[in-house]
Amino acid sequence: MTSPRIPLTAAALSLAALSLAACAASGPSVVALTPGSQYGLKVESGADRIALAPHADGLSDAQQQALKALAARRADVGGGVITLSLPHGPADAAAAGRTADAAQTVLAVAGAQVQRSTYESDDPKAPLLVSFGYDKAVVPRCGRWDDLTATGNNDSYGNFGCAVNANMALQIAHPSDIEHPRTEEAADSERRLTVIEKYREGKVTAADEPPLRSTISHIGD
Repeated sequence: MTSPRIPLTAAALSLAALSLAACAASGPSVVALTPGSQYGLKVESGADRIALAPHADGLSDAQQQALKALAARRADVGGGVITLSLPHGPADAAAAGRTADAAQTVLAVAGAQVQRSTYESDDPKAPLLVSFGYDKAVVPRCGRWDDLTATGNNDSYGNFGCAVNANMALQIAHPSDIEHPRTEEAADSERRLTVIEKYREGKVTAADEPPLRSTISHIGD
């Protein structure tokens, strides 16, 4: 009994198909871009810095206000440690030191952590640099539209999804949350026991809210 013979052409086609399948399995996978992925939220490093001229008597009123404003901006963006960089060189070291001491006091009162460093400068009037680093969300540039009539491939427009993620990036209070979540605070065990006891007794577990008071303005009285 003889076994059936496979035509040479059919065998060659089958081998080619197997080879292509193997290449497809071993080759890099193709990931389709979606509006959310091509305009995904990203974080980059930013810096806020002011320069203070050294004064023999310490800080001026304007410099104190500038330091307080810097500390407020740091709190708003969740910035890091504030660095006081003193000039090292021909500048008046004594005046720079007094200015740095006064600046550190103002920042400490505002609740900011401060560290000191130095930088080289040949300028005898080199300023004291006060700065901090922070994370900021990258806002994509929108408004770059393709040909809206090119719908033959039934694909989404290249700018589709940009505005949504741009608005989201502008509204995030702490951009560092994009990369990693913040640590969870400890639970209030006393409040939890109170809620459980009220639940067992069939009482309302929500906290009591003060009654709303409406006022009527009388114009012309």
